[in-house]
Amino acid sequence: MTIKKWNKRKIFRTVWFVMVTIFFIWNLSTFQSRNLPDNTFSNSNLVSVIETDDEIKFQSKISEHKPEIIFFQGGLTDPKAYAPLCRKIAESGFTCHLIKMDWRLPVNDYKKALKIVENQEGNFVIGGHSQGGKMAAQLVYENPLLFKGLFLMGTSHPRDIDLSTQNIPCIKLYAEKDGLASINEVMTNKSKLPMDTKLVMIQGGNHSQFGYLGKLFMDSSATISLEKQQDFTYIALMEFVKDINNSLFP
Repeated sequence: MTIKKWNKRKIFRTVWFVMVTIFFIWNLSTFQSRNLPDNTFSNSNLVSVIETDDEIKFQSKISEHKPEIIFFQGGLTDPKAYAPLCRKIAESGFTCHLIKMDWRLPVNDYKKALKIVENQEGNFVIGGHSQGGKMAAQLVYENPLLFKGLFLMGTSHPRDIDLSTQNIPCIKLYAEKDGLASINEVMTNKSKLPMDTKLVMIQGGNHSQFGYLGKLFMDSSATISLEKQQDFTYIALMEFVKDINNSLFP
């Protein structure tokens, strides 16, 4: 009887371990970048791509007196998943710094962006996806005069800080089918955003398609393509950044 119980426990533990391992590997794989356009990291007559330990810089060759963009990845996600969007931003004339976070955790490494701001002249717009958006908001909260704009993508934040008194242009992009930052969560924290924040919902979009990622655990299925969500995100961000540029250099 004791031997049978021991065998059942051993079988249960083995099955549990295998299931946990499979789930971990599957979940981790969804955070990897995938299906990136072939030219994402290629130099062209519009963009130079410069990679260091701290960032992937998409240097615009047609940028003159324009604010530069600092982009924070989502938590655990491969930063390269946001490279196609950053490249398109640079092709439109705005140099984009895609920050690499240690252990892929913006919450522990977000102040790395301050090195870029301190070492370069110019104006900066900062933002990011999911936890990256959270930490971009945190950096604005801690340095209220340092940035010219804030963009948030697929995040319910700010939750723990209040930016309602900040005089900074802000846009928040959220998706109808986002299973990780629901519409209800976004609206619950609306009062903590800067007063004139522009809220933009992507019909049919989800959390995962803000980057070139797999479908993340607990996310809902999108009813639009990745390409369509990426295009919508790009257009909304470009309108936002161009408005800031026009206010800085009328």
